[in-house]
This record gives sequence, structure tokens and C-alpha cells, in this order.
Amino acid sequence: MSESDLGTQAREAAPVLVGRARRGDVEAFDELYRLHRDKVYTLCLNLCRNREQAEDLLQETFVRAWRGLRKFRGASQFSTWLHRIAINVCRDAAPRRNPQLELLTSAEPDEETVDRVRAALGRLRTPHRVVLVLRYTLSLSYQEIAETLNWSLSKVKVTLHRAKAAFRDVYCEEDGIEP
Repeated sequence: MSESDLGTQAREAAPVLVGRARRGDVEAFDELYRLHRDKVYTLCLNLCRNREQAEDLLQETFVRAWRGLRKFRGASQFSTWLHRIAINVCRDAAPRRNPQLELLTSAEPDEETVDRVRAALGRLRTPHRVVLVLRYTLSLSYQEIAETLNWSLSKVKVTLHRAKAAFRDVYCEEDGIEP
């Protein structure tokens, strides 16, 4: 099954599974975990830069989701709500490991390029890093990013535009290339 098929399956199944999980159905919540764990793990990994810690943050995200499930109003997609929890969990954990959230890309064309992209992302301001990861690693739409970050759609567009320009400047600066 392709990633887009899984995304469609998750979006279609989530309301039913959330309803069952809210009534205490652990198997329904396990299915929500199965449908969303990979994207949440990727988000956590991109925010903490450590595979073991990303696993811990993934688990903490789902623990908080289980505890807060009754508060989920359904005004946004379950995945949007879950991504917001993951970002908060990562932010809460950040002071224990590093004062700044660090991001990675999931693309691995070659090790040198990956290292350069990671270094460039690491030099960006946190809002720029977060919005780039949400858009290009998790493939969220502008609207989903707005809902996840509790921002207006115009703020997402402006921040993403500025983040891409800042990334380009930092990435090119390392090689002495004019952007």
C-alpha cells in the first residue's frame, strides 16, 4: 500500500476510530497509532535529531493523545491535532537535550548533501525550521500547517516564503554560492 493510500485510509478511518477510542476502545487507539506513528516519528526525529529520543517522544505524544482524547473536539483532522501534540512534546523536551529544536530532512540523496541540509536547517530560526519540515517532510498542506500551528493561512504562507529564502541563503552561503 502506498503512502498516499495510507494517508487516505487514515483520514477516512480516523473519525470512526477516534469515536471508539474516546469510549475506551484500546484496539481502536492501537489502530490510530498504527496509522499515524510513521509521520509522527518523522516529525519528532526532525525536531530532535536523535533516533532514540524520537522514539521516546513518539511514545509520549501518543500517551498525551490517549489522555487528552476526550478533549479532541474534531474541529480539525485527528492528524493535525496529533502533530500539534508532537510539536509540543518536542518543545517540552528541548531544554533537556538542546536549547534549540534541530530539524533533519528525511531525504537521503547522499550523505554529504544530507549533512549540508541538516546544517543549514540547524542555522534557521525555529519557526522557519518547523514550517519547512511540516511542508516538505510531512507534506502537509498550507491549511494543515495553519491548523497544526494555530496560525492564520497568510502567516503560514509568509513564514514559508521567508523560511525558503532563509534556507537558500544559508545553504548557498556554506559553498560561497550566490543564491
